[in-house]
Amino acid sequence: MDKKLYNLQRFLILQTKIYPQTTNAIPDAYAYAWYEECYPMFDEGVHQEYENNFKISRKQIEIISAYADSEWLAKRYYTFYQYEDHFAVRNGNSNGIDRISLTRAFRYMFLNNLFDNQFWDTLLKPTEHPTEASGITRGFNLSDIYLV
Repeated sequence: MDKKLYNLQRFLILQTKIYPQTTNAIPDAYAYAWYEECYPMFDEGVHQEYENNFKISRKQIEIISAYADSEWLAKRYYTFYQYEDHFAVRNGNSNGIDRISLTRAFRYMFLNNLFDNQFWDTLLKPTEHPTEASGITRGFNLSDIYLV
């Protein structure tokens, strides 16, 4: 039943976002997080009661954001591949953070205006990130949301 309620809540949030009269009621980052099923840790909302249903968990977002934030505060900037190596399972981590999770987590953080331009420029340094990560810093577009 919990998954059904989660899916209904997800649909309602995304429907509210794409409907022109209510689009501004839902922040872009929050809509993106629900669409990609990435726990929206940096937003207020109803998501806490559905925490266990997100594909990219609260714990994963906490791990990624805590590490990125501590390194950023220390003025240590890394490329996407360096972050990927840091979180890779092959390095002994069992946190389940893969390339897709990392890409979606960083996009969610970008849409929440976290970090500075140097952080994002280094993260997406040419030839130092996979193709699928190149869209992390593009603007949010409602046409990216498909409800089926």
